[in-house]
Amino acid sequence: MTYRQALEYIHATEKFGSKPGLKRIEGLLAAMGNPERRLRIVHVAGTNGKGSTCAMTAQVLQSAGYRTGLYVSPFVEEFRERIQIDRRHISEEELAALTLRVKTVIDELVAAGGLQPTEFEIITSMAFVYFAEQNCDFVVLEVGLGGRFDATNVIPPPLVAAVTPISIDHAKVLGYDVATVAFEKCGIIKSGCVAVTCAGQAENALRVIRETCAELGCVLRIPDETSLEFHDAGLDGARFSYRGMQLSIGLPGAHQIQNALTVCEIVGALRMKGVAVDDEALRSGLAEARWNGRLEVVRQEPLCLVDGAHNPDAMAVLCASIDSLLSGRRLITVMAMSADKDIQTCVPMVARRSDVFVAVQADTPRALGADAVRDAALAECPGAVAFESLEDGVRHAMAQAGGDDVVLACGSLYMIGHAKLLLQAYA
Repeated sequence: MTYRQALEYIHATEKFGSKPGLKRIEGLLAAMGNPERRLRIVHVAGTNGKGSTCAMTAQVLQSAGYRTGLYVSPFVEEFRERIQIDRRHISEEELAALTLRVKTVIDELVAAGGLQPTEFEIITSMAFVYFAEQNCDFVVLEVGLGGRFDATNVIPPPLVAAVTPISIDHAKVLGYDVATVAFEKCGIIKSGCVAVTCAGQAENALRVIRETCAELGCVLRIPDETSLEFHDAGLDGARFSYRGMQLSIGLPGAHQIQNALTVCEIVGALRMKGVAVDDEALRSGLAEARWNGRLEVVRQEPLCLVDGAHNPDAMAVLCASIDSLLSGRRLITVMAMSADKDIQTCVPMVARRSDVFVAVQADTPRALGADAVRDAALAECPGAVAFESLEDGVRHAMAQAGGDDVVLACGSLYMIGHAKLLLQAYA
């Protein structure tokens, strides 16, 4: 099996959709020797900030000298981003060989009357096999959707279960109020683990997290905001002190400090579990961590950024960063959205800050048409235009950009990876 054939097989299983429940992945992993039971895991759920929190946590563990697996979704530029060890993506050859092995097991299970796993379940199973066979010391595992019935939650109790900021997203699946969503995400908290949540967690969500921890007898760690001293933040990162320790992060935007504080508490939780992570590993890990597609600078002249914010809370964070870091600069926005998102809230938030607004359509079956994105922006940016092709939209945006202007590609995560490549290649 070639790498291309592996991707074709994996993506072909998308037709089985996203189905709640763990029976399918439990059967598949059992047939493969339950590799997930051989892993020491930091499990991370939440609505926003999961990826950045995972990236920083993995980098801290790597800086401490541990062989560290990282599993995330979705990818921004290429599929292999989803499965990493020590920041190295799984190779094409490794992924192809692993896919063939998993496919063989699935074919046997289905032939015997077993259930066909979904795309996400297949990828998750492959990651567990890979991390176990590569003898990872630790794995940082990002939840795909929700928590309680997410395929990643097939694992035994993790060392640490962390919950980043919770808000409404995927409402048809997870619920229409924050407490209900929190209940789903708290499904990753299991008896025997140490739980962590972020500073400033929504009150209704925090109540559910506290109740879950009390019921299971889990210690809950929450960052102490009174021990935070902010120094400065820019497109190159932020500097601050926490619990008397001078720290810096390379991820842009003041909001990443919140994620960094969560990582500090994850490290504290790991120390409670007997894991040696010294202060220098924490400092260097936070400073060196990078994460694609989150206020990422992809070009300097003109300044071009990409950001995958796609729900109201994430969009509010993006807009706060625009206001603080790009104040006074002319903003040219290229935006796509998925049809199942809160378009009427998200699009106007960015449009009112844009001098030029270019609507495009992402390359996904869930994409909203470019005309509909433009229509949602018109009240705030009357000159908004639409292009069905991302290439044409980027070309139009770059043609409008002067030397001190900023081009921002944002919205759908299914668009920003391609937008990044187009912005970098534009001549």
